[in-house]
Amino acid sequence: MSILNRKTRVVAAARGGRTTCNLRVAVVTGGGSGIGKATVRLLKEHGFHAVGISRGLPNGNGTLRCDVSDEDSVTRAFRRVVKKFGRIDILVNCAGIASKRDPLSVSVKEWERVLRTNLIGSYLCCREAIPVMRRQRYGRIVNVSSIAGRSYSRSCSVAYTSSKYALIGLTKQLAAAFGREGININCVCPSETKSEMLLKNVPRKRLKAMEASHPLGRLAEPAEIARVISFLVSEAASYVNGAVVDVNGGLL
Repeated sequence: MSILNRKTRVVAAARGGRTTCNLRVAVVTGGGSGIGKATVRLLKEHGFHAVGISRGLPNGNGTLRCDVSDEDSVTRAFRRVVKKFGRIDILVNCAGIASKRDPLSVSVKEWERVLRTNLIGSYLCCREAIPVMRRQRYGRIVNVSSIAGRSYSRSCSVAYTSSKYALIGLTKQLAAAFGREGININCVCPSETKSEMLLKNVPRKRLKAMEASHPLGRLAEPAEIARVISFLVSEAASYVNGAVVDVNGGLL
C-alpha cells in the first residue's frame, strides 16, 4: 500500500513545457548515489514524481545537474523544476561531502568546502523550495545529518562533524518558522551507511572493525535510511515537525 493517502495515478498533459500532474513532486539532492539515490528510487515506487539532483547527474528525464554549494546552480535547478511541474512538495537534502583530517589539521579552505556543501547547500535548497511550498500551504523537508551530529564521527573530520551539528540547528530553526504554513521540516541522523562516500573514504579493514563494534553487527544500507525519509515526507508523519530521528541501529 502506498504511503500516500490518495490515488497516485499520473494525469499529465504538456502545456507550454510544463507538466501538470496529480503526483507530489519531490526534489532529492545527492540523488546520484548512496542515500539520495535510494530515496529517489523509493519515492518513485510510492507514487511520487522524484527528481534527483547532483553534480554528477545529467539534465535528463528525472535528473538535474546541480552543485548545491553554488548559489547560482541551485537557483537554476529549482527554477527548472518549478517551470516544468509548477510546484515542489518535498525536498530531501542528501547532498554531502566528507573529509578526513587530524582535528588540528583542517585548513580554512577545507572548512569552507565542507560547510558550503553540507550546510550552506542545504540552506540554499530550502531557501528556493520554501517560498514555493508557502504558496501551496504544503511542504515536507528532510535534512540528512549524521550520527556525527549527535556525538562525533568515527571516520571523518571535525569540519564534517560540525557541519552535521549545524544541519540539526538549521532544521529546528526552519521548522519553528514555517510549521504554521503547512511545511514540516525534519532531520534524520544515520550511522555509518554503505554509501559510495563511506566506501571511498574508509579502508576496508576499518569498515570491518566498525561493523564488528556495531550493536547490529553491520552497517546500514542506503535503502534502510530511505525508508525512514519516505515516512517523514508521507501523510503518516503529518504531526512530525522539527524532529531529529536517529537511524543508527542502536549505536551510541
